[in-house]
Amino acid sequence: MSEGKRLQTKGIRQFQQHEFEKAILTFEEAVTAFKEESDEIAIAEMQVNIGLCHRSLENYEPAVKMMETGLATFREKADRHREAQALGNLALAYAKNDNIEQANTLYREAAAIFREVGDDENYGETILALGEALFKAGDFMQAVALFEIGLDHVLKPNQRQRMAKQLLVVKNRLLGQKKAQEVGDGNDEPVTDRRRRRLLRRRDKEEENQDQSSG
Repeated sequence: MSEGKRLQTKGIRQFQQHEFEKAILTFEEAVTAFKEESDEIAIAEMQVNIGLCHRSLENYEPAVKMMETGLATFREKADRHREAQALGNLALAYAKNDNIEQANTLYREAAAIFREVGDDENYGETILALGEALFKAGDFMQAVALFEIGLDHVLKPNQRQRMAKQLLVVKNRLLGQKKAQEVGDGNDEPVTDRRRRRLLRRRDKEEENQDQSSG
């Protein structure tokens, strides 16, 4: 294993243990090592990883800067899959910093690339992430619509995604009730009025039959 790979593995382990500041230092060392190995893609990956650490520390400005640096390399190298991953990570940084408009744009760019390269799972994950961002921003209808699309592409939903699925159940129930109500209101007069008129006609018919039998 190269020195760069060793440091990358160490940094990922520190990140998973939520030792974000230590992970930043390790990933920076990995950048230096990968430069000596002339591995530009790996350097860009470490830059995105540093951005992820800053995002977890809620340092959004350096997070965006580092991710955009890595993203530029992926675009230069025409690495579409890594470009989409970087866009998704960058979108979440904007979403966490309450810039939903920019997050929306980046999530959609990422989703389009994942679909282009045939990665259905990550396409679904990205659509769900966009839905979650919109839901938190209060755009419930669009969020639920995106949850429905995203869940069709995710094989093993996580806990948050299963909660999104429950929202779809609620939405469908509400729509079902609304549809039933619209069907009932399809005529010019309310259902209750129609029922009342029907009962009156039945009573008149019964009275008419009684009159005929007594005559």
